[in-house]
Amino acid sequence: MPSFVVAGLIFPLLLLGAAPVPNAPIPPDKAPAKMTVPDGFRVTLFAGEPDVVKPIAMTTDDRGRLWVVESHSYPNWITDGKEGRDRVLIFADTNGTGHFDSCKVFLDKGTNLSGITLGHGGVWLTAVPNLLFIPMNEGEDKPAGKPIVVLDGWDLKAKHNVFNTLVWGPDGYLYGCNGILSNSRVGKPGTPDKERVALNCGVWRYHPTRQRFEQVASGTTNPWGLDFDDYGEIFITNCVIKHLFHVVPGGHYQRMYGQDLDANSFGLMESCADHIHWGGGDWTSSRNGEGAHGDAGGGHAHVGAMVYLGDNWPDEYRQHLFTCNLHGNRVNQDVLERKGSGYVAHHGKDFLFANDPWFRGLALLYGPDGGVFVADWNDTGECHNYDHVTPTNGRIYKITYGDPIKVNIDLAKLSDDELVKLQLHKNDWQVRHARRLLQERTEAGKLGKGVKPQLLKLLGEQKDVPRKLRLLWALYAVKGLDEKALMAQLDSADDMVRVWAVRLLLEDAKVSDAVAARFAHLAKNDSSATVRLALASALQRLPLKQRWPVAEALVAHGEDAKDMNLPLMIWYGVEDLVPTDPDRAAALLGKSRIPLVRQYIARRIAAAAEADKPKTLTPLVKLLAEADDTDIHLDILRGLYEALQGRKLDAPAGWPALERKLAGSPHAEVRQKSLMLSVMFGDKEALASLRTTVTDATAKDDARRLALQTLVEVQAPNLDALLRDLLADKTLRGPALRGLAAYKDTAIPPLILKNYATCTDAEKADAINTLASRIEYALVLMDAVEKNQVPRRDVSAFTARQLFAYNNKALTEKVNQAWGSLRPPAQEKTALLNRYKSLVPPDALKKADRAHGRAVFAKSCATCHTLFNEGGKIGPELTGSQRANPEYILSKVVDPSAVVARDFQMTVLDLKNGRSVSGLVKSETEKTVTMQTQNEVVLVNKTDIDERKKSSQSMMPDGLFVLLSDADIRDLIAYLGGAEQVALPSP
Repeated sequence: MPSFVVAGLIFPLLLLGAAPVPNAPIPPDKAPAKMTVPDGFRVTLFAGEPDVVKPIAMTTDDRGRLWVVESHSYPNWITDGKEGRDRVLIFADTNGTGHFDSCKVFLDKGTNLSGITLGHGGVWLTAVPNLLFIPMNEGEDKPAGKPIVVLDGWDLKAKHNVFNTLVWGPDGYLYGCNGILSNSRVGKPGTPDKERVALNCGVWRYHPTRQRFEQVASGTTNPWGLDFDDYGEIFITNCVIKHLFHVVPGGHYQRMYGQDLDANSFGLMESCADHIHWGGGDWTSSRNGEGAHGDAGGGHAHVGAMVYLGDNWPDEYRQHLFTCNLHGNRVNQDVLERKGSGYVAHHGKDFLFANDPWFRGLALLYGPDGGVFVADWNDTGECHNYDHVTPTNGRIYKITYGDPIKVNIDLAKLSDDELVKLQLHKNDWQVRHARRLLQERTEAGKLGKGVKPQLLKLLGEQKDVPRKLRLLWALYAVKGLDEKALMAQLDSADDMVRVWAVRLLLEDAKVSDAVAARFAHLAKNDSSATVRLALASALQRLPLKQRWPVAEALVAHGEDAKDMNLPLMIWYGVEDLVPTDPDRAAALLGKSRIPLVRQYIARRIAAAAEADKPKTLTPLVKLLAEADDTDIHLDILRGLYEALQGRKLDAPAGWPALERKLAGSPHAEVRQKSLMLSVMFGDKEALASLRTTVTDATAKDDARRLALQTLVEVQAPNLDALLRDLLADKTLRGPALRGLAAYKDTAIPPLILKNYATCTDAEKADAINTLASRIEYALVLMDAVEKNQVPRRDVSAFTARQLFAYNNKALTEKVNQAWGSLRPPAQEKTALLNRYKSLVPPDALKKADRAHGRAVFAKSCATCHTLFNEGGKIGPELTGSQRANPEYILSKVVDPSAVVARDFQMTVLDLKNGRSVSGLVKSETEKTVTMQTQNEVVLVNKTDIDERKKSSQSMMPDGLFVLLSDADIRDLIAYLGGAEQVALPSP
């Protein structure tokens, strides 16, 4: 469930300074009256504790009854296979009062349940690590057999990021969401690992009868809410980064951190929202949901997604998206508007205010009467308190407008003809359930022969586009659309009908040559950007040989260059083509009128180039030579530079003459990039030119730094001598110190130490990181610490962890001598924690010197962590963490490796030249690994790596406070817990 992760730890408490939370929520029966909703709306308590507690998910059956999952496993997920206590309840309101009048227990021994839906003869449940199906007999409200594990492999280490949200799509698939920490490998039970689908954050789908599982799109952070709009488009709600995404199948979206699973995606798509629900600044500052943050929407954490398509609320709310805002204790509203190939979501007026700080909405769902159910987890904490869950609370509310019409139905008992007529119902609840029932009858061989002709007749008569689409989806569900019928829909005057014809034709990921040719024709001639987006999405499902003509037509649309979706979606479909035929890919680049696609094709071609076989680059060299367009020059050169950074290759044929031509370009970046590439190709004149720039004190500082960075990356000959000289240059001392890490020379450590006292704090960090980069240098560093030539506090916790990673006995002893015992035995940790706690009682923190605490933070923590927009980026942001809770902070200092997320585990690269690079893997390609170290980003050629190791421990070692005095610890804790920045103490 949504929450904030820092170094793999969950920080759920409200930020210091927020209004105090009452000891108890508003009583269930009084809570609706306290809520604020627009005029004409009414909130009732459908069910509340003790009748329901911890409602984590809900759905409705074909009778309109509400099925609710109670989560008793959370937060202590069951990992040993034991029986759980999660329940599935069935609530019915037969009188239409807005409050249940009967309740049945369907299941009471569930484990790790987080999502539910019904269909195809049973109940579907997300039960980490499994997707379960529990069969039912018609007319019975009890399992007809044991749960069947349909799929497994979801990651329970995801904590609150488990997979969730089961919704039937218009295409008959079961859709769900997956969180960023859920690094899962999914398949049928017994599937070999290499055949499983790897996924973390994003959207997936599964077909109940074809038994096909696939990832729909990747990215975001912790999506917990998915719905379809009137046109069958997918929308998901999300936490931490922007709250709403329009999901295009095959898309790769922005994420909180980490690299997309496809290393060649290169760029990531953005949220469709034009706003955020907090009042600016870092998202972590919005946790109280008040003031400017309350005015903007309440905060960054959103759960549940509902595009309202019911028939009870006024039409002005139709096609609007609603989501629960956890910090704001409310329901937000987004107004969806079609724009370009996709959508933009505008900030609508917040729909509901609970006026209760215990309100934690998790799901919204409209039913057969058009009224909306809202599930309330009802607890304190950021999302819901991970460490101290209140196990006795939970509510379901119902929101209706005016006097709702009482609806008592059982769609399963309707005839085929009646289910067909429901495809035109205003309430999409009726439509979706009826369509699924028609699909089930088709699969069971029980569908009447007249259904398909009836649907086809209605489709031909219908003018309303959403209703046309419903009929098209129903025809697909009953297998009433063959290739010819779908091809006919490609001639529809309505672009969304053409979109769905494209999608449905490719459901099996194969089409005839005639269909492929028609796609190419549409890609060239269709005036709708939305149809072109469907074709760009379709590229990834087309066989490679059929993609080329469609891609060639799509890239010719220069009007799509600034579209919010098309450039990247086209690239995602083209990427697989490039390595199969680089010459044809280069020709595609030449035809492209979309700069991003040009740049990425060049980058992908160059990424495959080998050090001694630069022939791969020949098509790009030829294009550069023939083109007179500066924009094309820039796109190709940018792609080349991105791909070849940190690598050395022989110059491709024709490069010297080309470089002379580009050197005369009127565009400064063209001249600069071509010179940098010449250096990468070993051109002596280019190397000399950069050396001249580096040593020219009159040149611009940025130009000198870039020139030096390039020389370091290509390991220019005899560069170490220049780097030593630059230690006296205040402008380039830092880059020079970092560059010296690439060289093994016993004269380097003494030279660095000689200049150490005159270095700035940042330069001292660079010096220590270079001295820690090799065992030989590290031994000299620790000797300097012993002699107090380098204060031991200058050796950060991260550096200490790096030194331990060498596993060198002599070095380990020296580090232990400097730091003391860094890894106390488990039995000593409790005593150590108690000692630290005794230093920071509330009265002591009130008297603490926060300015001094900031200075301690700068020395001990800021090399890795950011607080109040200052500090390093290798560790996670601390601004919004549970830093106001001294016991929590101290417990993580005493035992930082208790819980570590994969993305915050340190990786160590031992290079063939003896250097060691430690940090986080920021990105990775076939040829290079980009590492975020403590003080810089280092790009490493994979051919230079001797060994790669990943630690299961936190980057922060035990014993961080060993070097601190009691006053240091007290003042640091006080500084960390403060609501705002303070000035540093006077020198």
